[in-house]
Amino acid sequence: MGTKIVNIEKANCWINGSEYLGEVEEGSVEAKRKLLDYDGFGMNAPVKIPSGKFDAITGKLKIKITDPLTFQNINKNRGFINVKLSGKAVVFNSIQGQVQDDNISMRINGILEDVITPEFKTAEVSSKELTINVWFLEVSRNGSVILKVDVSSGEVIPQDLV
Repeated sequence: MGTKIVNIEKANCWINGSEYLGEVEEGSVEAKRKLLDYDGFGMNAPVKIPSGKFDAITGKLKIKITDPLTFQNINKNRGFINVKLSGKAVVFNSIQGQVQDDNISMRINGILEDVITPEFKTAEVSSKELTINVWFLEVSRNGSVILKVDVSSGEVIPQDLV
C-alpha cells in the first residue's frame, strides 16, 4: 500500500475535458518510491535505496454520479480517462509540507482498472468507486503547481519527491 499524497474530501469532477460527471465524496492518490536493494562494501545486510522512480501510482475516487449520460462515456478509449477535479483537498508537498485548501484543482490522466457498468435506479443518485492507474497527476492552488508527476516524461515537481 502506498502513501496518500493527495486526499480529496469534496470536489466537482469532470471527465474527458468538459463533461461534468458529479461530486467526488472522497478520494485519494497513493504513491510509493521504488526502492532497490543495495549490498556492497562488505555490508552484513542489504539496505533499501531510492531508485529515483515511483511504483505504480493509484488514484481512488468515490463519485456521486449526477449525469448518467456522461457516465456512459466513462469506458470510452479502452479505459483511458482524463479527470479534472476542483474542490477541497489536502496535498503533501516535500517543500511546503501539507497544503490544505477548499480551492484545489487537479488533473489525473490514466487507465481505469475496472470496466465500469452503470446501475441506476429511478429517482436515485448513484455512487461509483473508480480506481485509476495514474500516468499524469497535477495539483495546483491559485494557478501555482503544488505537485506534478508525469510518468511518460519523467517530470516531477517538486524534484526532490523521488
